[in-house]
Amino acid sequence: MQKSPKKKPPVQEVRKPVLIGSWHGKDAFRMGRKLWVSVLMVSVIYLFVGVMLSFDNLLLRAVLAVALVVGAAGYLYSSGSGEGAKDAAFSEILYQRRSEGKDIPDADLGRCFHPAKGFFAVLIGVAPFVVITAAFACLTQPVLYSLGALPGWVQNLMRQNEFGDALGYYATGAAVSWMDIYRVAVRAMVMPFVNVAVLMEGSAALWVERLSPVLICIAPIGYGFGYKKGLDVRARIHTGILIGDTKKKRRQRREKKRRQESKAPERLV
Repeated sequence: MQKSPKKKPPVQEVRKPVLIGSWHGKDAFRMGRKLWVSVLMVSVIYLFVGVMLSFDNLLLRAVLAVALVVGAAGYLYSSGSGEGAKDAAFSEILYQRRSEGKDIPDADLGRCFHPAKGFFAVLIGVAPFVVITAAFACLTQPVLYSLGALPGWVQNLMRQNEFGDALGYYATGAAVSWMDIYRVAVRAMVMPFVNVAVLMEGSAALWVERLSPVLICIAPIGYGFGYKKGLDVRARIHTGILIGDTKKKRRQRREKKRRQESKAPERLV
């Protein structure tokens, strides 16, 4: 019988001990301010990409909206995991210093990794947008139908008394109110959802406006989950280093054995 090849033993994951810092310290507020800029950038991308991808097909709009939101969440997840890995590396260094009996300043301890720090940064980063959208959600009302513009050939009829009085209402244009400007700003923040809602019947667009404080948090929450994975990222790095060192040592042993065999004296027959 043919022997089955030997299975290599699984590599043990390497996790180094860390110090746990503060979840609401100065470093967390700094991360929140940086995230605020990222959320603003995502809102601008929502607006421009949403306007360019305004198709008449509801299904196509829904697929593109999901792709856009998932892409934004993935970008923020990656950003958060990078920040979490950086804090986890700093926590490993401070743990080593403390094990050597050195004092750790409170400011440095606050910079250490904490699983909830990323979610607190999300809370700080989205707070201004949530306040803006929440106030609008309380004020918004269904958008009423407004009369469109008349064709050019009707302008001659407007000069005749019997037609001018009947068509006079079309000549009175409604002024743009502050609520209209407010609505445009809020819809820009949740443009992927608005793009889908405007093609649906009923009050779908109204519900998007009322749920905008929740919808605007979907992509940024990825930052919190990404930051939480910081320790896992560091573990993969350490495990990769261990695998590389193991392969290097195995290769060195094979080369040493090959050299020894080549130097062995030949037997005389």
